[in-house]
Amino acid sequence: MTENTSPSSYTIRLARPADIPAIRSMQERSMWVLGGDFYTPNDIASFLTLFGTMEDAVVDEGHYFVAEDRRGAILGSGGWTRSRPRYANAVAGTRTPAQAPTVRSVFVDPAATRRGVASAIMARTEGDAIDHGADTLQLTATLSGVALYRRLGYQTEEITALELPDQSRFECVRMRKALGTMQNRAA
Repeated sequence: MTENTSPSSYTIRLARPADIPAIRSMQERSMWVLGGDFYTPNDIASFLTLFGTMEDAVVDEGHYFVAEDRRGAILGSGGWTRSRPRYANAVAGTRTPAQAPTVRSVFVDPAATRRGVASAIMARTEGDAIDHGADTLQLTATLSGVALYRRLGYQTEEITALELPDQSRFECVRMRKALGTMQNRAA
């Protein structure tokens, strides 16, 4: 028997403040399982303790989305903001500009991988950013997300790391994508 993996098996909607506990739980599960191929358990634990997976304010801004299945379970999350991420000061090298539109906290439940969830969330995120005047998005990708972002047209700007207090480094990749115009989006 094959599993239904069509986009109709989930919907993308704006996240609500009431969703935050379920979102964060899914994100942490994703980080432990999907990030586990790229980071040590100590690195993941340090990252989650120091920075967490998301800041509640990104939901409040109204540009953060969830993928939800028919039963209401959250399968993925992601969005964009103009706010400076909490982790920005820990990034080695170039600092993220405070007001640059930035993709934030894209995660997929490990049980929902390979179903197009992250791509659908990113399409909604990019469309929303365009609708609100952004012509470029940047992001700081975990190593587990780099392949997705490359496939979606994001270009590597810098391979860097978050510098953790125990002197370890949480490797990541700064990326950027020119979004184009609404005409390009409709084509």
